[in-house]
Amino acid sequence: MARSANRLLVSAVLAAATYSASQLITAFVASPAAASSQPVHLRPRGSVALQARGGGEWDISDADIEKFYAELTTGGSGGDPPKESVVGGLIVKFFHGEFTPQGFKRYAGHWKGPPPGNVGKKDIAVGMDGLKVQMKKPMFVSKGGVGYGVDETVKVVDDGKGWVWLAAEMSPGGLAVELFTSVPYGKRALLVPSRATWMKCSAR
Repeated sequence: MARSANRLLVSAVLAAATYSASQLITAFVASPAAASSQPVHLRPRGSVALQARGGGEWDISDADIEKFYAELTTGGSGGDPPKESVVGGLIVKFFHGEFTPQGFKRYAGHWKGPPPGNVGKKDIAVGMDGLKVQMKKPMFVSKGGVGYGVDETVKVVDDGKGWVWLAAEMSPGGLAVELFTSVPYGKRALLVPSRATWMKCSAR
């Protein structure tokens, strides 16, 4: 079970790693005002698109999420993202380090490479291990899950849909990623494993 879940995650990460930097900046659950006359796709070549519901309601349905998940976990051979990829760099930056009650402390030692002294496959592997641990039992979870542009007090930590999201957004320090257990409205979704699968794995 753990091996199957790990394969799903690494397959999803590798699929997400094929995004270019410009594609990552395209919002997953963006404001309807920011949308053009063309639908906004979850993935550049995917069949899933965000569309206004009846009455002008802007939402992400369970079917949309299922299709996004299916696209990320089909095809490919799995494996860690390549070191030149945007996603690989983000995983090292935000999951290679120590998660403490006071916050995440990024690794500040010598990068293993190859080549030594540079971020490489060995460092990405450590970051991936950190990501897997946090997917199973996140220490820091951001609020979301209600809709676009709602007040922070209305957002929820867990929307009960059973997914763990890794999503990105622009910050003063550049592109940053966060974990969600609710739909990350307004963010850029990178991957979304089933939370139930990871909870079963962590119990073994």
